[in-house]
Amino acid sequence: MRRRMGFTLIELLVVIAIIAILAAILFPVFARAREKARQTTCQSNLKQLGLAILMYTDDYEGAMPLWSLVGGDTQGNGRLPGPPYTWDEQIQAYSRNKSLLICPSNPFGRDKRSYSLPRYVSGIALDMPYNASNVVMLFEKGSYPPFSWEDATAENFKQSTANASNPNESTFHNGGKNFCFLDGHVKFYAKTAGPFAVVTRAGVEPGTCEYPGAAPSGDWPAE
Repeated sequence: MRRRMGFTLIELLVVIAIIAILAAILFPVFARAREKARQTTCQSNLKQLGLAILMYTDDYEGAMPLWSLVGGDTQGNGRLPGPPYTWDEQIQAYSRNKSLLICPSNPFGRDKRSYSLPRYVSGIALDMPYNASNVVMLFEKGSYPPFSWEDATAENFKQSTANASNPNESTFHNGGKNFCFLDGHVKFYAKTAGPFAVVTRAGVEPGTCEYPGAAPSGDWPAE
């Protein structure tokens, strides 16, 4: 009689161990590749939003949109009554695509606006800055829906931290964020090297809140 051969238990365990090791090696590589693709999508969003803002300035005598047409109250308790008419709503006639406002890696959800317009470029003349290629037009921040007053503006790299369960959520892509500049170009920066990533007071790391008297939570001012 011919004896039938099969795998031994030890051989099966060895094969399973090899598969587990390969999976442990490859899964992080796949995750990084997927995140890189999402980062590229985000950069495309910012590029198109930047072009929409530049088209807006052409129709408004070279003036940037205001981050919001409705201000906040004097006590810092939020916006005044009325529609916010934030920058993203003002440029809808030019972008015509609400999905451009959503970064696929936004840790707060796929329904949240992912970009903010810094307060210092709100409503300025486009030819006002000395070097437009170094002035930030938009960058990643957002835990509220599009057209919300909240999170529509920003001043420092690590904003969004106060609403994050994990401090790493303040950086949307592999430890960094995408930035769009006034000349229309888009670039990725790590949290220690990007715009606003400056240590301005003792006891904080690059990109932390610079608002005097506020804890280094990452939001300006603290929410």
